[in-house]
Amino acid sequence: MDKQQVKTTSSMDDLERAGAVVRNIERVEADGELAIGALSERMMRASVQAITKVATAPWQVIEIDWTARVVCPEWKMVRGVGTGDAWLELTEIGAEDEEGFSWIGVAVGAAPTRFGLELAFRPGLQARAETVIHDDKVVAPLLKLGMVRDESATRLFFPVAVQAELLAQGFEQNDLDKALLPVGKATEKAIAAKSELDRLIGQVRNPATGK
Repeated sequence: MDKQQVKTTSSMDDLERAGAVVRNIERVEADGELAIGALSERMMRASVQAITKVATAPWQVIEIDWTARVVCPEWKMVRGVGTGDAWLELTEIGAEDEEGFSWIGVAVGAAPTRFGLELAFRPGLQARAETVIHDDKVVAPLLKLGMVRDESATRLFFPVAVQAELLAQGFEQNDLDKALLPVGKATEKAIAAKSELDRLIGQVRNPATGK
């Protein structure tokens, strides 16, 4: 098939798809609203619960806008108020101009972005953090422990991959625990990696001493 044939076939598929969307627009809009709203909210609330079961004291879990930040006492700021110098946050990972349609789509890998438990920093440390995370030698131990860097090599996170069928079954059975086990597993990995996370955070906080 040459390029012109591929282009023509693609156009025909797009036209047929457009017709199908219009004929089912009421269902499409209703399903989209449900995915963005109630379903995503329920899944994220359950994800926060999964994190809370694992991140027990002295770790703290702070709920923010349907998601959660996992805070370690040693990572808090010496002065000032706020979440801390660094924390772990369940979030959407992707390019700056990319965004998933719904949290459901992000979680099951149907979006251009990824679901992950990210090591995040307060604004005043963000530029330094990006430099440190870009350093292969510094992040190598954490990559061995299951962390992943994004394509820009400036964000570091534990990936969370939720199986779509298990999540669907969870909604049908009114029990999302099994589907969201990957959220708890990512949290377990993060807690187990604390000493290496401490080391990297130290590099960001104080490049001279690493503390």
